[in-house]
Amino acid sequence: MADESGAGTSSGFTELLNLSMPANAESIATITSAISEILERLEIPEQKRLEIDLAVQEALANAVVHGCEGDPSKTIGCRLNGDQQGRIVISVTDPGPGFRPDVIPDPKRSENLYDDHGRGVYLIRQLMDEVQFERGGSEIRMWKY
Repeated sequence: MADESGAGTSSGFTELLNLSMPANAESIATITSAISEILERLEIPEQKRLEIDLAVQEALANAVVHGCEGDPSKTIGCRLNGDQQGRIVISVTDPGPGFRPDVIPDPKRSENLYDDHGRGVYLIRQLMDEVQFERGGSEIRMWKY
């Protein structure tokens, strides 16, 4: 299993943000804004920042809706780590039971096109360079190189 470097070693990665917040929509906006500001300060290119922002929003929304079942008394967590080469790893955690990402229906299949859910994980995988699910699916780690 790869660690936070995505390359088998965590050397060179620094924690840039570590937040725990109530599972609600305001927290999604707060965490996403905080990450955005850090990425801008690090001079991460705009396109890369936009992709990271959208992936983080999706992961946080999944944590709030599915992991915490919309219960604001539960807590979501988010960590942002980066290295000198501009590589970023973000993890989002929730207290939920997790899920099996390998059984999520393909949102591109015709029978799933009109479903009102099921696109978040697909979108995250398209936007980020590497995605891993840990703790039975209650933690997602997303890398952008």
